[in-house]
Amino acid sequence: MLRRIKEELSQGKTLLQFGFLSATGQALGMVGPLVVAKFFSPDLFGRYSLAKMIVFFFSSLLISSSQMPFVVHAIQERAESGKINKSFSVQCTFFALSLCIFAVITLFLGKQIMLFAKINRVDLFFVMLAFVGLALKTFLCNLFMALGERIKNSFAELIFGFSSLALIFVLYLTDLINLRTIFLVYLLSACVLIIIFIRTVDFKLLLPLNFNREQFRTMFNFTKWIMLGATAVYFINWGDNLVLRYFVSMEDIGKYNLGYQVFKGVVMLTFIIYSYFLPFVSEHIGDRSKMRSYLYSKRPKIFILGFIVIAIIFILFPSMFRFFYGNTYEDSILVLRVLLIGSVSVLYSIFYDPILHSLKRYKFTQTVNLIQVLLNILLDLLFVPVMGMVGAAVATVIAYFCRAVIIEVYFRTKLKAQFEL
Repeated sequence: MLRRIKEELSQGKTLLQFGFLSATGQALGMVGPLVVAKFFSPDLFGRYSLAKMIVFFFSSLLISSSQMPFVVHAIQERAESGKINKSFSVQCTFFALSLCIFAVITLFLGKQIMLFAKINRVDLFFVMLAFVGLALKTFLCNLFMALGERIKNSFAELIFGFSSLALIFVLYLTDLINLRTIFLVYLLSACVLIIIFIRTVDFKLLLPLNFNREQFRTMFNFTKWIMLGATAVYFINWGDNLVLRYFVSMEDIGKYNLGYQVFKGVVMLTFIIYSYFLPFVSEHIGDRSKMRSYLYSKRPKIFILGFIVIAIIFILFPSMFRFFYGNTYEDSILVLRVLLIGSVSVLYSIFYDPILHSLKRYKFTQTVNLIQVLLNILLDLLFVPVMGMVGAAVATVIAYFCRAVIIEVYFRTKLKAQFEL
C-alpha cells in the first residue's frame, strides 16, 4: 500500500514538473505574438498572422507529422536493442526531405504566398528562415520525447519560448522590430536551443546511423496518415483565415487572430497531456490496470484542473486585453470567449489521442480530423458572411464539439472493453 502511494506521488511529481515547464514554455510561446500585436497595427498583425499561417502549415505537414511515429517506433526499438539508431536515421531522412520540399514549394508558389499574406519577396525569405527555425526546434524536441526524456523536452520548449520573447524585446528596444526581424526570431531561438542542448544528447543511442528500408517503409506508412491528419489539424487551426481573407478586412483578420492566439495557446497547453502520456501509454497499452488508472483516476483529476484554468482565462483575459491594448483590439475579446468554450471539448478528448495512436488507429483519428476541418470550413462559409469574425469562432467551437463526440462514441463502442478488468 505504501509502495503504491509512493509510486503515485512520484508519478504525480514528474507530471507536475513536466506540466509546469511545458506550460511555461507554451505560455511564453503564446505571449510572443501577443506582444508583437502591441507593437504592430491590426493590419500589420493580420499580415504577420497570414504569413505565420504558411510557416505553421508546412511545419505541421512536414515536420510535426513524424513525431508520433518516431516516438512510438523509437520506444519499441529501444526495448528490443537498447538503441534507436534505425528510427533516428529515418527521422533524419524525413527532416532533410522536409527542408527540400519546403524550398521547392516556396520557389514555385512564392507569388501566391506573397499575394495571400500581402508580403514582398524579401519578407518571404524571412518566412523561410522561420520555417527552418521551427523545424530545428521540433526535431530536437521530438528526439527528447523519443528518448523518454520528457523533462528535457519541456526545458527545450521553455528555453525556446523565453529566447523568442527576449529577442522580441531586444528588437523593440533597438527599434529594429518589423515583420522580417520577427520571423528571424524563430531561427535565432532555435540556434540558442541547439547550442544549449547539443552536449546533453546521448549519441551512443543514435549512432551509427543505420538506414533501414523496412523501418522507413513502416514509419512512412504511419507518417503519411499523420500528415493527412496534420493537414486537417492545420486547417482546423488556421482554416478560418482562408475564409476570413475573402470576407473581412486585413484589420479584422488581425483582431480575430489575436483572440485566436490565446485560444491556440490553451489548445497547445492541453497537448502537454498528450505529449506526457504518449510514451507511458505506448509502453503500457496492454496493461489493463495501468490503463484503467490513466483513464479513470488520472484523467478526471487533470480534466477538472484544466477546466478551472480555462474558466480563469475566460474571466481575466478580457480585462488584461483592455489594459494592454486599450480599445485597439476590443473586438478580439468576444472572439476569445467564444473560442474558449470550444477549448473544453479539446481538453475532454485529448486523453484519447495517446490510446488511439498507441493502438495505431491513425486512420480513424485522421478521418475524424478530416471531418472536423470540412465541417469547420463549411460552417465558416455559412457564418462568416453573416456574423463576420465571430462567425468563424462559432464555427470552430461547433467543429471541436463534434470531434469530441465522435471520438467518445468510437472509444465506447470499439475500445473500452479491452481496458475492463
